[in-house]
Amino acid sequence: MTVPDELSVWLYGTHIASLSRGPRGRTDRIVLSWTPEAEARWGIGSRVLSNILPIGEDVHPIKARVFFDGYLPEGQSRTHHAVEAGVEPTDTFGLIATYGRDLAGAAIVVASGESPEPTQARYEPIDIEEVSRRLAKATLHTGRLDARDSFASLPGMVPKVLLHRDGETWLACRGGAPSTWIVKRSHDADGPAADVIDTEVLALRCAERIGLGNVRAEILTLDGMRAIAVARYDRPRTRGGAIGRVHQEDLAQAIGLNTDDANRKFQRGPAQMPSLRQAARVLSSAGADPDPLLALVTFSFALGNTDMHAKNISFLRSPRGRALLAPAYDVSLHLHAKDNNGHFALQVNAKSSFDEISVDDLILEAVGWELPVGRAEQTVLRTLTDLERALESERVSGSNPGVSDLAWDNVQDRVGRLVVAARGLTSGVVSPGRGRRGPRLQSRRPGA
Repeated sequence: MTVPDELSVWLYGTHIASLSRGPRGRTDRIVLSWTPEAEARWGIGSRVLSNILPIGEDVHPIKARVFFDGYLPEGQSRTHHAVEAGVEPTDTFGLIATYGRDLAGAAIVVASGESPEPTQARYEPIDIEEVSRRLAKATLHTGRLDARDSFASLPGMVPKVLLHRDGETWLACRGGAPSTWIVKRSHDADGPAADVIDTEVLALRCAERIGLGNVRAEILTLDGMRAIAVARYDRPRTRGGAIGRVHQEDLAQAIGLNTDDANRKFQRGPAQMPSLRQAARVLSSAGADPDPLLALVTFSFALGNTDMHAKNISFLRSPRGRALLAPAYDVSLHLHAKDNNGHFALQVNAKSSFDEISVDDLILEAVGWELPVGRAEQTVLRTLTDLERALESERVSGSNPGVSDLAWDNVQDRVGRLVVAARGLTSGVVSPGRGRRGPRLQSRRPGA
């Protein structure tokens, strides 16, 4: 396809910005210009598009490129998208021009002068064999296997197929119609991560039970191939039944973190970014409380999720510019697996090893965000006790046949010990720089 010289960014029905290539056509730069309509609707300084892109302020071309890069796939998946688009993998502008109609969140990017509302948008039913075929080929190419399909993009390393669903019927998204479901293939059946999709479904069900999310997920068997189907929380149904769009950005985008190197999503060693404190600041700068973030961190840590990195924490931004923490997503159980790395993706009170982090560290981390000790303790205790009950209910229900007894025993034992530790907290004992030395929780390794 021919890449236009200028693009328009639309958000919640308003032409918010225009994009053009960097000086001398550089692909590692994007020039962003705010529109008068954006300033009139939201005002100078509004961060409705991004925490790092206040409306009306000059935007460095590298910062704009990093932000839009955050909506694109990573690694080999990005290369496959570039091949399909006929551009270089480094050409962020060209990739956004191709896939900008269906990004994560509510921003829509189209050629200048083009309407953000596609005139040919429609959904066409496909059978389960076609879903299977698309997913099988997605490991070699993008999920866009048919020239009639909507061009869509989501971040991440894992190849995905983006579809719509009506009841039990799967539908292809045609002519710019937005996708509402994500389908991802499982890891190899004989590999150590074979049950990751099963424990993800369990984690998301628990998140819904304790008020940390509403993301639907289920396991699919497609022509002998196992997969997980996850409903997009940024594509809710409106009261009239139409498919809506809710704007979002992840933590990496919100702090301007370049994730060309996928390892930068994780906080390791003395690195100052990304961090949970920065995530808390994104919320507080928008007038939102960080308590839900502490609950999400506690939930993820308790489950033994090693993958809560800067791309797996996101923020929703409403049409009024308010920011809220997005629902839990991409959460799985890892500590029972033989190849788990034993590290939390982002540091908790300057610690990353699951063996070293205690309930006290969760409290001290939150105190560092200026959350009062008592509130932090209550949030941690409530999250853990609710999670303990949710796990018990899910196990009794028998709704998660792919979760092994090893995984169940590991996580329930772990959460139970964390609950005991949290109940021993006394408000006011912990203070910044001087924490009580609480019981350490050793991760239960397979065979231990």
